[in-house]
Amino acid sequence: MTAKRRRLGWLGPVIVLVGIAAAALATWFMVVSRPKAGAVVDTIAIDQTRSLVVRAEQDGERNFVELRDGERVAWQAYVPPYAGRPGAPGIAWNDVAVSVRVIRDGRAEIFAIAFANGSKLGGFKLAPGKGAVTKQTSGPITLTDHVRSYEIVSGVGWNQLVAIDLGSGEARWKQDLDGAVIEAGGVDGDFVWIRQAGRTRRFRALDGSETASASST
Repeated sequence: MTAKRRRLGWLGPVIVLVGIAAAALATWFMVVSRPKAGAVVDTIAIDQTRSLVVRAEQDGERNFVELRDGERVAWQAYVPPYAGRPGAPGIAWNDVAVSVRVIRDGRAEIFAIAFANGSKLGGFKLAPGKGAVTKQTSGPITLTDHVRSYEIVSGVGWNQLVAIDLGSGEARWKQDLDGAVIEAGGVDGDFVWIRQAGRTRRFRALDGSETASASST
């Protein structure tokens, strides 16, 4: 066997080994660079055993949302930066979807997840005709009656209330609010109420029409 043939004989195994090494390196990189869930940010109870848990991302700015049944994680979804906070969740749900309030590129968005398995259903921007939003540090963010979510979106000098059908993901109505800080809010039967500067306003959950029973407290 000549030296030339011996060199060619080694060439094939070398190419194979280089390919194996490259594939192993790519697999290793994917494993080590995969986002990892960190500390618990908030826990929202669904019933006596199930809960939705929001977790921070280790060494990142995004978040994870988990559906847990007791200690068992039924599914885990990776979402853009979460807009809620402990005591003021940015999550609503029914047996079809989980809506998650997020802030991306300075804008408020809804990121929707299938309740059954955590797969992404879609998403859309809130208050697209307004300016950049601020991360709310007071008052509620997402209210829900598990038929619709009622999203409070805030920016400098403005607030907006947007109702979203959880079954279809469609926006049903919106109401522009004044720029005062939103102090509190809730769902009371067929009405959604918002309190700003001590004044409470009430809106029909079905169509957003304001009742005449606004009051000061």
